[in-house]
Amino acid sequence: MDKIRGAAYGSENLPVFAEADVVVCGCGPGGIGAALMSAASGASTVVLEAYGLPGGMAAISEVHPFMLSIHDGKSLDAPVYESWRKTMCRYLPENMMENLANKHDYSLRSINKEAAALAAEDLLLDAGVKILYHHSVAGVRKDGSRISEVICHTKGGFGVVRGKCFVDCTGNGDLAAMAGCPFETGNAQGGCQPMSLCFKLSHVDIPFVTNPQTGARLIDPNWKEKLSACYCAAKQAGIIDCPRENILVFPFQLADENVLHFNTTRVTGFDATNGASFSEAEIEGRRQLRELVSWLKRELPEFRNARLMSMAVQIGVRESRRIMGHYKLVMDDFVRCARFDDAIARSSYHVDIHSPNGEGTYFQTLPSGEFYEIPYRCVVPLGCDNLTVGGRPISADVEVHSSLRIMPTAVSIGQAAGLGAALAAQRGIPAIAVPGREVRDILIVRGAHLED
Repeated sequence: MDKIRGAAYGSENLPVFAEADVVVCGCGPGGIGAALMSAASGASTVVLEAYGLPGGMAAISEVHPFMLSIHDGKSLDAPVYESWRKTMCRYLPENMMENLANKHDYSLRSINKEAAALAAEDLLLDAGVKILYHHSVAGVRKDGSRISEVICHTKGGFGVVRGKCFVDCTGNGDLAAMAGCPFETGNAQGGCQPMSLCFKLSHVDIPFVTNPQTGARLIDPNWKEKLSACYCAAKQAGIIDCPRENILVFPFQLADENVLHFNTTRVTGFDATNGASFSEAEIEGRRQLRELVSWLKRELPEFRNARLMSMAVQIGVRESRRIMGHYKLVMDDFVRCARFDDAIARSSYHVDIHSPNGEGTYFQTLPSGEFYEIPYRCVVPLGCDNLTVGGRPISADVEVHSSLRIMPTAVSIGQAAGLGAALAAQRGIPAIAVPGREVRDILIVRGAHLED
């Protein structure tokens, strides 16, 4: 008998909004990868998105830039991530990225959030993916160990979307949790990494320098140190109330010369999987934004004419649930640069843990030129036969999660989850019965960088 989970109502006679071989829940970086790879496999694919546009953290949360995960000077993330970036260029001035291009600075990885959303939608529509915006997952119906349909809330009320296999790309593992899959949250004390509300200021007098060896165009590091010193002094004086230990800024080279991107707010102690707590986090993030902007304009001459150019629609979430799968990546895998027969993604990004308690950011890097691999078993959760997980909330411990959570890697994890779901749906088998080595081999044929 079907069990309804996560829905706060009793009706079993809901309208059917859509049916597909593969249903992808969430259209952020992981969902884009999942939907495109599922469709490329010949599976009918529908993607559900709570907002009115795709892109997730890159669009809704204004996260910038794409973090770097490379090997031998080449991105480890392909083909969907590379296609997405290339398609973004349609919405920028001709040859802009080529003129800016320098692998030693942030120019190649800059993100215009509008271009990111438009490019993702182009790719999805061209691939024949059915997109349902403003469809929030509110619950699931299960038949034994399988999801039969997801329950959605829309402007028109509740309804269901049916599928043979499902991919959880909600970012927080919402669908997997509703389906009863086991998960972990936080560190040993239960604390998750803080959230951050990103924003941009225009009309800032930014001092740039050029590295004579690499040609990289960077914000003057001495100025950045001075900026952080002033910030710390303001914190000490009680003028600013923000837990972060310094000011984190990036140049935004896809606009005028005087635009600065801030990833400085640090919102601790809130739960991204709880509506009331998440709401309070948004309010706190904007309180910090107001305080920072007011102080910068008042006290620092470079910001005297600064204007708030844009801010995230939703606060950025680094960490929430981690859905337990048939393999759990742990710190030892990171340290030993683990290799797996069923590897579906690679990462060279460092461990990057923003303190859940306030000040401090912990880093641990890999040896130069090294990377670790992520096995297919990490994207297949325990407790549900026809579900895979794409994006950051896969089966990993706190430390490795802090490395694989970056958006390019999330796309690569998502494309593997979408491929696994498509093969499972087409063959009528559980997702874990799909051979991980076959998933890897197909990804390689389609352009994934999984061969030495």
